[in-house]
Amino acid sequence: MRYLLLAAGCALLIGALWGQPKPPEPIARKLTVLRQLAEFRLIQLADEYWHTGKHYKTMALMFVLIEYDPHDVENISSLAWLLDSYGETARAIQVYQRGIRLNPNRYDLYYDLGFAYFNKRQYQQALPYLEKATEFANAPALAWKTLAHCYERLGRYRDSLRAWEQAKAKDPNDPAVELNMQRVRRKLKEAQQNNP
Repeated sequence: MRYLLLAAGCALLIGALWGQPKPPEPIARKLTVLRQLAEFRLIQLADEYWHTGKHYKTMALMFVLIEYDPHDVENISSLAWLLDSYGETARAIQVYQRGIRLNPNRYDLYYDLGFAYFNKRQYQQALPYLEKATEFANAPALAWKTLAHCYERLGRYRDSLRAWEQAKAKDPNDPAVELNMQRVRRKLKEAQQNNP
């Protein structure tokens, strides 16, 4: 606990200094090194707490680390996932949404929040985040697959097929894509026969 308080105190002190007018270059370099050392130690402590099952301490440090680097989407996503796994779903969603506000030009957190909703079978809530994630050119095939499954759960079979086609374009060697497309085509055909 003593190290946690010391690290948090250093973080606050360095953060307060960071907002002041620029110091001379030699002092700025030293402050940068101190900041990096403090951040590294916080990461070490978070990892240590994680592996010893002290997850609440891990989460506390992850909140501090977001302040150090608000663009570390892996930390943001891990914190939100951990909160959700401890039943703090509302707080997890807040962390995802804050991460999205801080990193609006990355697909990662849009996908992660959409996937979190998808896993809770909240497909309507998942859909806008999954759609947004797939707007990014670097969104992986996995994002398109999840979107395709979401559309399918919502009975939007044409949209599901289009998403599967995008997944296939991203990863043409994935044999599961064609199997899923066949299933969705059958459902689309059945839906068309039942509602001529």
